[in-house]
Amino acid sequence: MDLFVCIVKSHQMYFMFGFLFLVFIILLIICSEATVLLCYFHLCTEDYHWWWRAFFTSSFTAVYLFLYAVYYFFTKLQITGIANTILYFGYTMIMVLIFFLFTGKHRITLCISDSLKRLGDSHNIISIN
Repeated sequence: MDLFVCIVKSHQMYFMFGFLFLVFIILLIICSEATVLLCYFHLCTEDYHWWWRAFFTSSFTAVYLFLYAVYYFFTKLQITGIANTILYFGYTMIMVLIFFLFTGKHRITLCISDSLKRLGDSHNIISIN
């Protein structure tokens, strides 16, 4: 967060958006790999309740985001007053909920497409008639 404060104070806003986009791409790649791997493990153990686990696997990065926002509130910000605190945590909860739904939807879509691709390759499996 200190990097963003320095960028804003030095009037170099265009650096911030490039850095945020790079971090967003890294987040998508890491969460996608983790979700596909865990979904594969669930399907190998024939656990057919993998849908919600695939959704929650990467969505819980939003929980980390909320915990960091709470940490940032108590250590870096000097907000006083109940109205300002409610506004901060209200907007933080809206942002965390949107992030939770976005990452969950993106990862379950990826997991479903990966599962369908693997099932499409299953014609090489020898079946007993």
